[in-house]
Amino acid sequence: MLKQPLNASPIVPRITTARLELRAVEPDDKQFICDLEADPELMAHIKEVQTPAQQIEFFEGVLKLWQATEGEWLMLIAVDKQSKQRVGCFSMRIVSASSLCAEIGYLVSLVEQGKGYAKEGALAIKECLFEQFNMHRVCAYCNTDNVGSWKVMEQIGLTREGHLTQDFRLNNIWHDTYVYGQVRKS
Repeated sequence: MLKQPLNASPIVPRITTARLELRAVEPDDKQFICDLEADPELMAHIKEVQTPAQQIEFFEGVLKLWQATEGEWLMLIAVDKQSKQRVGCFSMRIVSASSLCAEIGYLVSLVEQGKGYAKEGALAIKECLFEQFNMHRVCAYCNTDNVGSWKVMEQIGLTREGHLTQDFRLNNIWHDTYVYGQVRKS
């Protein structure tokens, strides 16, 4: 039984951790998000670097109110509570409402990497999905070459469940994907 109905409009959690506040995307976040989308090093394992027009289109999409419908991503901006600086983005989506399955994703700016923000934010998103949304299963996917990402998945308790061969094409090169997941503990 869901603690919050998935069809409520909108359900945007505000999540806090020891160092981070994860909040809804605001209009003032445009440059931060566009800078992330334009960074070739950050996008190396995710998607092709976006043109300025694509960056704006992407930003307008994440700025819309989240309706918690299947497949729709919710992006939250992670802000360091002490410095008030944006450090990254953490995302979640309902994969299947009937199966109570959700997916998480995360992206931490290069200057903020190596400080534990990815682990802290990803763990908070995972716990939110289990506790607030009563999900049965949380999963995550990453390029097998993205060592930092799959290490975070393991650090937050997700288990590597599969290896998909050449299932993702990026910059005209086929890549393998790791599948990670965790079932809610009873």
